Amino acid sequence: MEQKTRRDTSFLSIVSDFEYNFEKGKSVVYAAPTFLELIRYYEEELQFEKAIEVADAALEIFAYNPDFYIIKARLFFQNNQHEEALELLSKAEKISPYEHDILLLKIRILAFQGQDSQARELLEDMKKYVSASDLSDVYLSESYINEAQQDYNGMYENLAKAIISDVHNDEALERIGFATQLTKNYAQSIVFHQTILDENPFSYLAWYNLGHAQAAEGEYVKAIDAIEYSFIIETNFENGYLDCADICIQEKEYERALKIYETYMENFGLNEEVLMNMAECRFQLNDLNKSKILLNKLLKLDPYNDEVYYKLGLCYSKAEKWNKAINAFHKAITLEDNCEDYYLAIAQAHNAVGSYKNAEYFYGKAVEMGPEQSIYWRDYISFLIKIGKKDEALFVFEEADDFTFGADLLYCKAVAQFLTDKKVEAFATFQEALTEDYDQHTLIFEIEPELVLNKEIQAMINYYKEE
Repeated sequence: MEQKTRRDTSFLSIVSDFEYNFEKGKSVVYAAPTFLELIRYYEEELQFEKAIEVADAALEIFAYNPDFYIIKARLFFQNNQHEEALELLSKAEKISPYEHDILLLKIRILAFQGQDSQARELLEDMKKYVSASDLSDVYLSESYINEAQQDYNGMYENLAKAIISDVHNDEALERIGFATQLTKNYAQSIVFHQTILDENPFSYLAWYNLGHAQAAEGEYVKAIDAIEYSFIIETNFENGYLDCADICIQEKEYERALKIYETYMENFGLNEEVLMNMAECRFQLNDLNKSKILLNKLLKLDPYNDEVYYKLGLCYSKAEKWNKAINAFHKAITLEDNCEDYYLAIAQAHNAVGSYKNAEYFYGKAVEMGPEQSIYWRDYISFLIKIGKKDEALFVFEEADDFTFGADLLYCKAVAQFLTDKKVEAFATFQEALTEDYDQHTLIFEIEPELVLNKEIQAMINYYKEE
């Protein structure tokens, strides 16, 4: 679970000092805590090779400190260098034979390698002498064996035991969120985490897990509040901000999402994905100018981002600045010519300015790219009907029928049949569409407003409404 720490300039100068001296081949001497912090920094930046370099530098000075052997072994494990990791743990064992952190990591590696029986044997031996205070880590280790055996219920149960034994075991709290997804024990997870929070109300991970379980159960308002607590408690918790804002957007809480993103940017700096989401929030709030400012900022960071041009086009379309919209959509398509949404958007823009030939071409491209989705066919057929190409609309419907199905397409077909004097077929199709999905019947009048005056159609609609 990603979580970055904000660091002051004095520490960053240590990072620069280490990198400069390492490049020059000079040895560096720091206190053990400084080496540990450097390793953590590079891990957070996902620079595992650098982290290993720091561990090597530390071992030159602290050759009899088992912690650095364990840390380096963990880095090797994360880099899928399992045998190298086990060799380092063997060296650590010579220095500190009964260090339980060594055995716990060895159990994890063996479980990951599929050597379940050997991992289980080590774990059972460990249980004989481990203190009550270390019991939480034993359960945590057992969860890795469960995971390797795909016993996800057992994994969840052992992680729950680990947390009950030590409510501050963050690794177990991180993993139980994952185990909950695997088992789908969301209701159980809600009750469990509420119990943990009764004991430790400032556990940011417990709030985070609770929120995700609530979201999975459809309790989105509660989920937003719970996940918000996670980053209020732990201001460095990136996932808390991002996940909470995502649910806010899903629930159309755009103002709240914006506030979360603004706080995120204050804490962690520029993030292109966050800028994109902020632009989307501004767009949904109809604050088009601010949305465009954010999108243009993104283009300065990455002038070849097709999605940004597409979003800019949507802003211009919403403001009915159609020529600017068309220009933006063209740029998006130039950069990515395999996205049906881009073709649909530019088709709609050409339609708005009366450029029907271009519109028809791009509607055709949209259905070519996304033939399994009825929305593209629906818009294409509706467009053809509106510009008077009713027979062609019926032909396109037959083509669509080979790829997809939907009540929306039936309504389009019925309108085209009605307008080409195929009244009997039209009413049969109307009946089929109303049976399939009554709520979409307003599409009839969007395509041909005058049909609202047709008594037979209205009678049929009223009949199915009563049903």
